[in-house]
Amino acid sequence: MTLRADVSATLLAALDRGESLPARWYTDPSITEREIARVFRKSWNYIGPLSQLVDIGDYVTGYAGGVPVAVVRNENGLAGLVNVCRHRRHEVLKGRGNAKSLQCGYHAWTYDLAGGLKRVPRSASEPNFNLADFPLLPIRAEAVGPFVFVNLDPEAPTAASCYGPVLDLIAESGVVLHTLVHYGREEWRSNANWKTMLENYLECYHCAVAHPGFNAAIDVRPDVYTLKAHGYFSSQSGPVRPAALEGKAKRKLYDVSGVVRQSQYHFLWPNVTININPGFPNLSIDVWTPDGPNATRGFSEQFFGPGVSEDFAKSLVSFNKQVAAEDDALTDSVQRGLIGGLPDTGRFLTNSEHLVIHFQKMIVEAVGES
Repeated sequence: MTLRADVSATLLAALDRGESLPARWYTDPSITEREIARVFRKSWNYIGPLSQLVDIGDYVTGYAGGVPVAVVRNENGLAGLVNVCRHRRHEVLKGRGNAKSLQCGYHAWTYDLAGGLKRVPRSASEPNFNLADFPLLPIRAEAVGPFVFVNLDPEAPTAASCYGPVLDLIAESGVVLHTLVHYGREEWRSNANWKTMLENYLECYHCAVAHPGFNAAIDVRPDVYTLKAHGYFSSQSGPVRPAALEGKAKRKLYDVSGVVRQSQYHFLWPNVTININPGFPNLSIDVWTPDGPNATRGFSEQFFGPGVSEDFAKSLVSFNKQVAAEDDALTDSVQRGLIGGLPDTGRFLTNSEHLVIHFQKMIVEAVGES
């Protein structure tokens, strides 16, 4: 399906009026394919924490628009690579770790830490074969604070220009980024389109209704809970409730009495969210990736400040999982409604859901190019 420029203009005008994207944008495989090509392969993709790329030979792997990728620390800094062997296109590295060289586990083609091909079994007898002709393909890799991103598009703006200001906002929360310690990483899957899930994240209109624990910890009233768009990222923030600080919340909560008194929830285009909850220094990252039109795969990483107790860490992780489960129930239901296709569009409240509208406009502008 090709989306003409006039169709895109019509959709953008409808979004300005508060009308949502049509249902097929969440269920049509051809739109998902276009999103992978036009969004994920042309944007910055979070790959992992800089703290896991400290020593020479450290590496992390992941995917960018379905392409296996890796970032390796070598003598010159961070090297972004397509993590695909130039022989039979087997993935070279798995997971995260440290290596002196990068060896494919299929036929032992071996690359140096910059991606140069150094050894190929039996290649000495192969006519017209030159090792220098087959390096791992390079890609861009950049760190923004303690977060490492990759981008397949050589023409895209820098990661720092897209996301850099979010570091100053995080500093206002009381979290000191360079002191955070990686606590854990979990993969997950949900039965909803990736946009369905992120659009739920981008508004707190539903929080008082659907998240009783979250609502007991954080003041979500519209006069104090803020939502702001900043181009390539958007931010939400709300103060901890006094009743929660005083231990008088109507729900059992984790300990919110630490130095962080301001919740923050940042969305980085196209599919990364950064979450800070009131309490002792904490931060979590979620990555949301299409798994066809009607499902999403992702992973979550949790970080804590030095000296944070294991009890606090476990209780906050449990709190986050409860909120996520409540959100999954909502977005799974929305996806079933979208698959049904009636009504074809929804109606947003532009004063409460403007970050969702901003996100949908970015989708149309990227995917709807003729």
